[in-house]
Amino acid sequence: MSDNRSAHCEKDVPQAGKLYLYMNSILSTKVSIHITEVGQTTQQNLEEALIERVSKKCMEEGYIRPKSIRIQTYSAGTVRADNIDFHVVYHCQVANPVEGQVLEATVKTITKAGIHSQCIDPDGNIPITIFIARDHHPHSQEFQNIKEGDQIFACVIGTRYELNDPYICVIAKLIPTKYSSKFQNRRIRIKGGEMDNDPQTV
Repeated sequence: MSDNRSAHCEKDVPQAGKLYLYMNSILSTKVSIHITEVGQTTQQNLEEALIERVSKKCMEEGYIRPKSIRIQTYSAGTVRADNIDFHVVYHCQVANPVEGQVLEATVKTITKAGIHSQCIDPDGNIPITIFIARDHHPHSQEFQNIKEGDQIFACVIGTRYELNDPYICVIAKLIPTKYSSKFQNRRIRIKGGEMDNDPQTV
């Protein structure tokens, strides 16, 4: 990754904003179900087919959070052999970190190359794994003192994922402790386990 990206992280870290993992999103796609599944339970059957296809995986928009998918509307069906195709609009929560975003993570392993950590949501899902390169912190005693199981904050430098991947891979820089306190009380939670009206959530 370029030095400009690293400088961007260092520049933005002190200006703490809301800390979030998922964002509420409205997406659309085509869903097919067997002709025998069309009837009084059409929406339920469409939702089950949609969940099986996109939940806990990376789609084009990012990682789709399990148990967050709710169909809002669906079109009239189009017959295709023994199946019926529907255009479905659905509400879900998506993780897709961007450059400069701050993430909280749990340190999983530490190697000569660097720190491997995970973003774990309240349900135990791991939508994001983070690698923090030792080469980016050549003179950091704080980096040297980190242990497995520690909670850390990191600034995103870059991301990578492909369709149907089980998580998003992130390259990041460690945020020093002197800045971490700015993010401690800025986590956004979902009350009662349901999605709220804020477009940014856990």
